[in-house]
Parts: sequence; structure tokens; C-alpha cells
Amino acid sequence: MNNPILTIHDLKVAFGPQTAPVDALRGVNLSVNRGECLGLVGESGSGKSLSALAAMRLLPSAARITGGSITFEGREMATMPRKELEGLRGNEISMIFQEPMTALNPVMRVGDQIAAPLRKHLGLSKKAARARAIEQLDSVGIPDPHRRIDNFPHEMSGGMRQRVMIAMALACEPKLLIADEPTTALDVTIQAQILDLLRAKQKELDLAIIIITHDFGVVAEIADRVNVMYGGRVVEEAGVGALFDNTQHPYSIGLLNATPTIEMEQQHRLPAIGGAVPHISDMPAGCSFHPRCPERRPECDRLVPQLETVAPHQRVACWARSTADEQAA
Repeated sequence: MNNPILTIHDLKVAFGPQTAPVDALRGVNLSVNRGECLGLVGESGSGKSLSALAAMRLLPSAARITGGSITFEGREMATMPRKELEGLRGNEISMIFQEPMTALNPVMRVGDQIAAPLRKHLGLSKKAARARAIEQLDSVGIPDPHRRIDNFPHEMSGGMRQRVMIAMALACEPKLLIADEPTTALDVTIQAQILDLLRAKQKELDLAIIIITHDFGVVAEIADRVNVMYGGRVVEEAGVGALFDNTQHPYSIGLLNATPTIEMEQQHRLPAIGGAVPHISDMPAGCSFHPRCPERRPECDRLVPQLETVAPHQRVACWARSTADEQAA
């Protein structure tokens, strides 16, 4: 399958004044195909959510795109006029934000929030939009949708609020859905239900999904391909099976080793990656992971590794895995 609906090439995002910018995304490359689920994985501060916000042109006021391109169905979004962009967002591209309690308007009934994009993008009447909103609530498994449509967010459980977010994001049947930590703070049973719902909608709508998470269990459950991010760059990309069976980047290996298992619980021990993700204002030279890396080499603190193919449909940015390095040796 190779039919990209969204392609991000060499995307750079910076904070602060143009005279002294602080680079946050430092050349992100990724793509997602129609009907495919791409997982973005990494610790907090690795650039996952910022990449998604940049793709939607929803960056905070202090941030700006300084280079690269964001192409959706052949249209360049990085420089797209605001009016055209507003016609795209919530219609052809939708996003589920973190923390539905804060993402939903607390003083607006959930039915009105679902109806808003239907009225804006599809031109439905108030009555038709309400009927469609009820259908949406029913489609995401909310019981008694005719009554629940008039609830305020605080009157619903966390799992129900997350379903409302999904109903709102999918109201106009978009082509691409970006889901930022859609199962955070939910218990495992509700998490499984939300992932099942997203998979069903993906199949029903031939929907492309980018799912942002720090949880490899979520990745294993829903993703077709995975991009591992660190320090504002993609450091490994692979099919989900290859990532688990043939993990290459030392950072990816560390993340997988730190994923809780029953054996770890029995041993009362959870392996961890030493150190912490560097702040964007104090990013190390060369490979940004090298201060924490158990396999670092002399070139790691001087030169930035580029993504190289190490297996079919698998690329890694690591001097310890570099084919150029192997040939030189």
C-alpha cells in the first residue's frame, strides 16, 4: 500500500523570535496512506503532538513553521490561505485532542458541539444537524443518544467524553483523523473499546489515522506502521511487526524494554532509559539521543544521522546501524 494522503517533508518548527529561534522540530519526515493507521511514538517532549499541530496549522502563537512542506492530497498546507484551511479542518482532516474534558466546551451541550461542524461544512439545518448528531452518538456506542445529546460534558464519564470527541471528529466523514493520546487516563477496558471503535471507523470510512501515543500496547493493537520520534526528529520508521520483531534504534529498544509486562510485575522491576528527553533549548549536537545511548560512538556527538534503510520497509537514523559506517569499516 503506497498511496499517501498526507506527506510531511523536512518539517521544521521553531519557537521564539526570528533573531534567536529555538528549534523544536528539526526536519520531520512522515507520510500516511489512505486507510492506514500510522503510530507516532516517543516520550513527552519528543515532538509527536507538535508535529500533529503543525500538520493541522494549529501551532501555538509562539511557534512557527520555518521550513519544509505539509502536503494533503497534493495541496500544500504550510502556506495555504486561512479561509481554505478552515474549509479543510474539521471537514477533510479532523483531530481528537488530548484530555476531552478540556477539549470539549464545558458550557455547551455535546449535541451542539457535534452539530457545529455539520452546519459549517455541510450546510445542514439546525434540525438536520441535530438528527445527524444523534446518529453519530449512536454510531460511537453511546447508549440512549436521544437523551445524551443534551448532556454537558461534565455529566458524562471519561470514556463517554472520548466517544463524543470521536463522534465530533468523524461527523463530516473526514479522510484523515489525527488522534492525540486518545486512550490516556482511561482504564484498560475502556481503552480497548475506544481502539476497537477507531478500527471499525477506519474500515468503514477507509480512514487514514495518525495515532499519537507513548504506549507500545496501543501501537501493537491498532497501528500498521510506526514512526518513533526523539528530539524533534523521526529516528526509526517500520511496519508494526518489524518494529517489535526487529527493533533497530537504541531508543526504540529502550522504549520497548520499558513497556510493562507480567514478568516485570512479578520481579517488581521496570527497566528505564537513563536520563531524560532534552529540552528544546538545550538540544545536544549530533544525535540528540547520544547522551542516553548505550551504543554511542565517537561520531554520535558531532554528526546528525539520517534515516537509512536497514530492512524492507524499515529505516533508522543511527550511526551504530549506519550502512555507510559499515562500508567504511
